[in-house]
Amino acid sequence: MGCKSCEPKFAYNALVLRKEYSGVENMVHDFLWAWDESGPFPLKVYVPSETPLPLPGESERLKLQRVPLAGRSRLARIAAEHLWLPGQLRRDGAEVLHAPVYITPVGAPCRLIVTVHDLHVYTHPHSCTLTNRLYYRLFMPQSLRAATTIVVYSDYVKRMLAEHLPQVANKVVTVLPGINRIFSVLNGYTGYAAVERKFNLPQRYLLFVGDVAPRKNLPRLLRAFREIAVEQPDLQLVVAGQLAHTAEERLRFVIAGLGLQQRVRLIGYVAREVLPALYWGAEVVALPSLDEGFGLPLLEALACGTAVVGGPGGAAEVCHEAVAHCDPYSVESITAALRQQLRGGAQREKALAQGLAQVQRFSWRRHVAAMADIYREARCGHGVAAARC
Repeated sequence: MGCKSCEPKFAYNALVLRKEYSGVENMVHDFLWAWDESGPFPLKVYVPSETPLPLPGESERLKLQRVPLAGRSRLARIAAEHLWLPGQLRRDGAEVLHAPVYITPVGAPCRLIVTVHDLHVYTHPHSCTLTNRLYYRLFMPQSLRAATTIVVYSDYVKRMLAEHLPQVANKVVTVLPGINRIFSVLNGYTGYAAVERKFNLPQRYLLFVGDVAPRKNLPRLLRAFREIAVEQPDLQLVVAGQLAHTAEERLRFVIAGLGLQQRVRLIGYVAREVLPALYWGAEVVALPSLDEGFGLPLLEALACGTAVVGGPGGAAEVCHEAVAHCDPYSVESITAALRQQLRGGAQREKALAQGLAQVQRFSWRRHVAAMADIYREARCGHGVAAARC
């Protein structure tokens, strides 16, 4: 790779990989593995000293610096990003930093690229915690102003940025991410028997995957399922996702109020390697969120050959015609979309075929190639529309 002291120095902040992964962390994790496979130049990566899932080892393409954080505290991660990372970037001589989770470090001494996954704090602030609203509304605008390029995963998020932060709209580019290769019909089929035993899964079930934040719209999904449950007495709803104690108590209260105690299973957070089988075994995967920047669980489910129901926004865009659309504010609309997918027939088979075709658009190798071009342009001081230097 030539003279090491003359090589451009590109850096990547992966300090977010400190706890059980959700969609954002999975994207960061998969990007690092993809860069290790096909990245065209070295990338210096700052990661926590311990990560829930293994990362690639030191290689010509990835230079990992392990950073000790105080446990898995989010506050410790934020403090490290703003107080420690700028100095480390200066010591490393970094020319470009990619911040893949909304916020760039204050005082970073290099050119910046930032990825924005969604704009919930602007589009649906009532569904966000007060802490998130304050932090992101304070730091996100200045991060986006400081960035050379803003990367998003869907045109929907690009439109939302133009609407809510028009001053940065000319810096936004959509770069489709990939889907992890574990999500396939074959992996779902071969792994199902073990997963069925592990969770004592019902013979027929609908599946929800995600956290139970208000924007995920679980109460309305439960009310829609109550209608379906009357029609299909052997069908259950399986909810897979991390539940804090108070959130679980509230959810169980809603379930009891609807008389669904025997029809809804809360199985908690599940490891990623379990998901292909969990998706494959489901009759339908439902994610009627009020808002999704991308809707990764629906795309993963399609890759495993399972029918999906989803709300508007990024999820509708990335799944295209393969998803049964619903109005997330209408229980009747969610119920109708579930009925449509459960009914089967030619329309469902066509949607499943479209889904398997749609997932081919999402490639980590292509994503890495596009990001490498963006890194080079940022180093030259150019934005998304500029030619390479």
